[in-house]
Amino acid sequence: MKNRGVGCKDVNLKNNNPSLIIFLISFLMPLSSYAVEIIVNDSVDLSEVSHQQIKSIYLGQQTHWPSGNLIKLFKLPATHKTHNLFVKNTLGLYPYQFNRRWQKLVFSGFALKPSEVSNEQELLDVIAKTPGAIGYIENKIIMEGIRYVVLFKEK
Repeated sequence: MKNRGVGCKDVNLKNNNPSLIIFLISFLMPLSSYAVEIIVNDSVDLSEVSHQQIKSIYLGQQTHWPSGNLIKLFKLPATHKTHNLFVKNTLGLYPYQFNRRWQKLVFSGFALKPSEVSNEQELLDVIAKTPGAIGYIENKIIMEGIRYVVLFKEK
């Protein structure tokens, strides 16, 4: 018989419950590193939006809200952590792909580049003051003039 040491138990991972393992892994991962909140100005009559619609908006394909009002895009700098999370996890692109797409749209005259602000507080302030504005932040902050939009995946 092998010496396994005091208190050691033979563990067979094949017999463990996979959902328990997934739960433990998800519990250990920081949730805030993946959460990006979509915010709009109070003038935008929108309570939920699909991933596809956000992609269409942020890739310059949808330029007007369903009401007919112009969408005013705001974004954080390419080096900002929240911008990278948004582009990768919400748009499904790498930041360089997002930048390249906008360079092509602007150069060809099809769109105006999204307005860039330096930090999340500035983004909140400008969204609150700009009718038709949309943006994204990492953590929810209650503030007059903005509302949060629920992001859902289409089936």
